[in-house]
Amino acid sequence: MTSSRSKASTSRRWLVLAFLLCTLGVAHAERRRVVVLPFEGEKAEKFHEAVVKIVKKSHSVIPVDKYTSTADDLSASKVNEKNVKKVAKKLKLDGVVTGTVEKRRDQYILRIKVRAGKTGDFVGNDIKTTADGPRLDGSAARDLKDELVDLISNLSSNRGGGSDDEEEEDRPKKVVEEEEEEVKPTKKKPAKVEEEVKPTKKKPAVEDDEEEAAALKTKKGGFSKKKFDEDEDRPSKSAKTEEEEEEDSPLPKSKKRPKDSDEEEDTDVASKEDGDGEGDVTEEADPKRKDTAVSLSPGNRAVDFVAGLSFNARRMAFKFDPDLENRPPGYKGVPAPGLLLDGTIYPLAFGHSNKGMIKNLGLTFMYDKVLLINSKDAMGAKLDTKAARYAIGAVFRYPFNKSATSPVIGAQFRYGRQNFTIGGMADIPNVNYTILDPGVFLRFPISAKVVLNVDAAFMLITNTGAIQKTDEYGPATVSGFEGEFGFDYMVTKALFARAAFRFETIGLTFKGGANKSSNRDADEDQDVSGARDSYFGGLATIGYLY
Repeated sequence: MTSSRSKASTSRRWLVLAFLLCTLGVAHAERRRVVVLPFEGEKAEKFHEAVVKIVKKSHSVIPVDKYTSTADDLSASKVNEKNVKKVAKKLKLDGVVTGTVEKRRDQYILRIKVRAGKTGDFVGNDIKTTADGPRLDGSAARDLKDELVDLISNLSSNRGGGSDDEEEEDRPKKVVEEEEEEVKPTKKKPAKVEEEVKPTKKKPAVEDDEEEAAALKTKKGGFSKKKFDEDEDRPSKSAKTEEEEEEDSPLPKSKKRPKDSDEEEDTDVASKEDGDGEGDVTEEADPKRKDTAVSLSPGNRAVDFVAGLSFNARRMAFKFDPDLENRPPGYKGVPAPGLLLDGTIYPLAFGHSNKGMIKNLGLTFMYDKVLLINSKDAMGAKLDTKAARYAIGAVFRYPFNKSATSPVIGAQFRYGRQNFTIGGMADIPNVNYTILDPGVFLRFPISAKVVLNVDAAFMLITNTGAIQKTDEYGPATVSGFEGEFGFDYMVTKALFARAAFRFETIGLTFKGGANKSSNRDADEDQDVSGARDSYFGGLATIGYLY
C-alpha cells in the first residue's frame, strides 16, 4: 500500500521537473547586449533607426553616446578589432553592429556587419539588403530580422562580472541555479527533498502538514503554515489558471515576463544604466539625447569660441634704388602680447537636431589688440605705438562624414581692419588697412582629443590709410596673404586649449610721383618702388564648444 506521503513526493518531483524545463528555456533565450553604431552613407539615419527598432525586439540595445563616451575615455574611438574589444569589455557588450548605405539610382543598398564583443573581430557573413526608398520596406525588414537577430543571438556572452546590468539580464539563469540547489535530491538524504517540494493536493496527515510547513517556512520563496493550510482548501489543479498555480507554488517565482513586455524590459535596463529615466534611446530615435562627441566635433558644433593671449611682431622693409643715400629706415619689432577673442557660430546647429547641410552656415568674428608695445627711433627715444585688428564674416563648413572624427573643410569670407600707428617717426608712415579676405580651412581630428587646424586666406586690400597719401609714398597696388597652423587639445568634452602659429604679409608696389617715393634725392626718378609689411607670431587660448 502506497502512503499519501509517497504519492506527494512523486507529484512534487514532476512539478519541479516542469518548472526547471521552463526556467531553462528562459535562460537559453537570453537577450544579448549590443550597440548599433551610426551608419555611414546617404539617408543613413533613417536606416539606423529602423535597424535599432528591429534589434530591440529581441535584444538589449545601449545608447550610442554611452559607447562613444566610453571609447573617448579609453582612447579607442576608431572602430577596429582592438578598440571594439576594449570598449565592449568595459561596457559588457556582446556585440557591436556597424553599417553602410549606398545609393544606386532609385535603390538603397544596406550592408551590415557584426563584431563580437569578446574578440572585437567580425562574426558571420555581411548582411545585405536592398530597399526601394530611404527606408526599410517589408521584405527588407524581414530579411534583416531573420539574419541579423539570429546572428546576434549566437554571439558569446561578454559579461563575466557582477554589475547591476548583468544581474538584471542574467536573472533567469541565476534563478535556475538557485532552484536546482534547493530541490535537487542527494543520495544521502532523499527525505530532505520531500520536505522542500510542494505537497500534492490530497491532504496528508496533520503531522506531515505541520512538519513540511515548518521546513518550507525557512526557505527562500517559502510560505507560512497558515498559507499552507489555506492552499489545501483551494480548488483542484484542473480548475485553476496558470497564474493561480504560480501563486500557489512554494518555489521562488521566475523573473520571466510576458512576450509583450520585451521592449519595456529593454527600456528598464537602459534606464538603470543611464540614470536619467529616458530608456533605451539612440540619437536618431530621440533628438533630445545627443551623442556628445559627435555633437561637439568640428563638423557638428554650434559654437567655437576662444579667448587668450596673442603674440605679434612686425617687420617692414622698403624696396629702393641701391644708390639711394636717403633710404627709408624700415621697422623691426619684437613679439608683443595682446588680447585675442575669436569665435565661430553656426546658428542652425543649435540643439544639434538639424541634419541638413544648412546647419553648416555660420558667422565668424575676431578681435586682436596689442596690450603692451613700444617703438624707438634712431636715437633710442621711445615712441608711442598702437596696433589692433578685427574681422567679421560668413563661413561654411563641409564634414566628410557624420562621425566624431570626420575631417572638415570649409571656406570663409571676412571684412576687417588692421592698423599700426607710431607717433613721431617720420619715415615710417601709419597704416590702417581695410581688408577683404576670402579663405579656406581644414579641421582634421588626429585623435579623440587632438584636432589639427590649418587656415589660409588671400588679402584684398582696398585701403591702406596714410601711407598712400601724396605727401607719403603715394598710390600703390596692394595685396597680401595670411595663414595659421595650430592644434586643439580637448581638456574636457566642452573645454579645450588652442595653440597656433600665424603669419601675415602685405606687399605694396608704389606708382611714384609722391613726396617720399620720388623726392628723396636731386633727380626726378622714383626712388622707392615698394614695401613689404609682415606680421608673425602665435596664440595661446582657452576655448569653449557647444
